[in-house]
Order: sequence, then structure tokens, then C-alpha cells
Amino acid sequence: MTKYISFFIILTLSSCSSSLTIDGFDKETWTNDKDGCLGNRKKLIALVMNHKETLLGKDQDQIKSLLGRPDMHEIYRRAQRFYIYSLDPGSSCANYVADKTAANLTLRFNALGRVHEVIYYE
Repeated sequence: MTKYISFFIILTLSSCSSSLTIDGFDKETWTNDKDGCLGNRKKLIALVMNHKETLLGKDQDQIKSLLGRPDMHEIYRRAQRFYIYSLDPGSSCANYVADKTAANLTLRFNALGRVHEVIYYE
């Protein structure tokens, strides 16, 4: 009986930490474009938004494994969290334009740490 319980626990834990992938998504290109300085993220955003449903319900670690660390994150009331990925050059970039509205991808996590909303602002 103990073997079955151990097997069930291992199976449950391994399913929770499954790797998140999107076919055709170049993770290296995305993560190397910190703050959107190179403009490469903007070329990949259509693919990400076409797979928006794949991101919904995923946890923060799964999102970080796919998209890397966010450029910004915000903590909101009731333990909600936002991950923000810049698509246009941010203020840390040499090619930053101050009066231009910057595009970004925002992922909203609920209090359980799961993606609740995927928003692309342009």
C-alpha cells in the first residue's frame, strides 16, 4: 500500500511541474530581448497570442520556463500578481523613445498563482 501512495505522490508532483512549450516559439530569441530592446519579441507576439489558451491556468514557474523572468512584475490586492514583458524598447534601452507608447504582454495571475488573463497592449 505504501508503494502505491508513494507512486501517486511522485506522479502528482511531476505533473505539476511539466514544461510549457509552444510549437514554433523561439524561447532563446524571446529571453535574449530583455526589455524589448532588440524588437524581436514583437515578431513572436502573434504566435504567443495564438496560443493564449495554452498559457491560461499555468503557474508562475511554467511561465518563467517559457518566457523567462518578466521585465516588470506587480503585486496587486488579494495576492494577484502581474508579469509584464516589454515588446518595444523600454527606458533601459539605447533606442528608447520617451513619447511613444510601448507595447507589452501582461499575464495576470490569480491568488492561486495561475494565469487568469493574457493581455497584449499595443
